[in-house]
Amino acid sequence: MGTQGIVADQASDELVCHCAVVSRKDIEAAIAAAPSSTFGSLSNQLGCGVQCGCCKPLLLEMLGQSPWFDVVEASRRVLTDGHDHERRIVQIDLRLSDEARYPQVAPAQHVVFQAKLDGAWVTRTYTVIRQSEDGRMLSIAMRRIPNGQFSSALLDADDDAFAALPLRIAAPSGATDLGDDRPIVCFIGGVGITLALSLLHGLRPGERLHVDYSASRRGDMVYTDELEAAAAAGEEFSCNFRTDDRDGFIDDAHILQTTKRFPNARYYVCGPEGYTRNVRNGLRHARIDDADVRIEAFFLRSGSAVVQRRSLRRSAYLTGAALALLPLALLAPALARYVPNYDHNPGHEEIECVECHTRAPGSTRQQLQAKARLLLGLRDDDSAFGMSPVRNNVCIACHENPDDRHPAHRFLEPRFAEAREALAPHECVSCHREHVGTRLSRVDTGFCESCHQDLAVKDDPTRPTHEALIREGRWNTCLTCHDFHGNHAHQPPQDLRRALTPEALSAYLAKGGSP
Repeated sequence: MGTQGIVADQASDELVCHCAVVSRKDIEAAIAAAPSSTFGSLSNQLGCGVQCGCCKPLLLEMLGQSPWFDVVEASRRVLTDGHDHERRIVQIDLRLSDEARYPQVAPAQHVVFQAKLDGAWVTRTYTVIRQSEDGRMLSIAMRRIPNGQFSSALLDADDDAFAALPLRIAAPSGATDLGDDRPIVCFIGGVGITLALSLLHGLRPGERLHVDYSASRRGDMVYTDELEAAAAAGEEFSCNFRTDDRDGFIDDAHILQTTKRFPNARYYVCGPEGYTRNVRNGLRHARIDDADVRIEAFFLRSGSAVVQRRSLRRSAYLTGAALALLPLALLAPALARYVPNYDHNPGHEEIECVECHTRAPGSTRQQLQAKARLLLGLRDDDSAFGMSPVRNNVCIACHENPDDRHPAHRFLEPRFAEAREALAPHECVSCHREHVGTRLSRVDTGFCESCHQDLAVKDDPTRPTHEALIREGRWNTCLTCHDFHGNHAHQPPQDLRRALTPEALSAYLAKGGSP
């Protein structure tokens, strides 16, 4: 598996963490404000490095640490049949120095891989297919992407040029396989087969693994001999091969049939974007819970979605509107030292505008150019105009709490996907919107239901029990006992009659003193 990468010597407004949308400038600003920053403190403040882990070595490098292992020798071997030379798949074997103490890669983990191209380190991530017992020899597989900077440089170079390329890898990262006793089913497309091989090589006794492997044609499939040999060797592993030219594209009927063969299974999906989308929808139609499906994407882009090209008329209207509003930007310097002229949130009465609202990077001309390119479909990611958006790092700069029971970055974990869609708890302003004059801008205080519906407390001493409260849907009582962020020295009562009254809670969440 490989993902869209990052140039290590990139501009400050380029993304370092794609999952949390954190730029190099954001990280540099956080380190400048707190020179003693650690990887953990940056993760807490910005939310970077807590999901896929791809950005961890880049963060460590920005903190002055050296997370890299130099590759002393590399070799290549073409795996596909040569029918489509421009999109061939090549195995690359990487040997580290004899002194390197490289950890063993767990099933489903990946490694961050860098090559120095034109004087700059360029980053990609790949799943490790196999690793030697001493850890110093690792193999990955890479598909050549037409016009791809990284794959073309490594796969098109002649042997001498390839041998001269500086290469290095970081320690393995990313979530490992759960390793429970349920069957594992992998829906794999193209070079995504590397994920299935990682799981196969890490298969534990008694585990069951099935791989459904799709490719455009048989000659574009790789490692089929190894997969078939593993399937013939025992009943713990099975595989099915599909080719588009013979079997057609994978459809809901095939996916449903596969899910029925493996009840109570958990699923991995890895492949090109279209394939992944089709399989994910097919699993939903088969009533497979999203929590049982792990998507391994290797088509990430710098933005969250590909921008659709807009019509010329719409682009002209929007550009005209932006130009008409441009003179308002001239007022920004004069207003910068003012405090808000609406209701202040408690404790924010003396905060000046510029303490939260900072100027966007680049000149006004550059910002307008970026907006115009976005409107014309020539740029995938948006850019700020005038002022930068207020993000979590601004709030946490004053409100950081290392013992926070519900830090915003925690909700970036995949298991909270539905909560993010419904409530956006990973954004401070979802509950604490500024300029509304209250501590809590969210009116409904029963939001705990989004994550705690399946809460079970063994030997629950409370009266009434949590089970009874959940059964009766009394979610508005949660905050009368529990301090959401843990900012107060407070022991939750065991009797609901001793909890805060709804009136006292509402008064505090508005503007009142601590109850």
